[in-house]
Amino acid sequence: MEPLHADQPAAPELTEAFERVLAEAEAQGRRLGLRDWVDLAEAWRIEQALRTTRGNRSAAARQLGIGRRTLYAKMHKLGL
Repeated sequence: MEPLHADQPAAPELTEAFERVLAEAEAQGRRLGLRDWVDLAEAWRIEQALRTTRGNRSAAARQLGIGRRTLYAKMHKLGL
């Protein structure tokens, strides 16, 4: 599947990340709730944006379509 935009990651990468986290949770006998999956997706996408912008948080926020303060808040909440 092609990314929607050139700066967005391909779906297989996200699927692999989800499968890894699911396998780890199952190995620990845990079940992930919907909020856990949303948090995982947000953290993964933020990390991707930070990688493509070489850590430039302002540029990452623009890439994600959110404000810089919102990015900082999400990073804090997600432990990034």
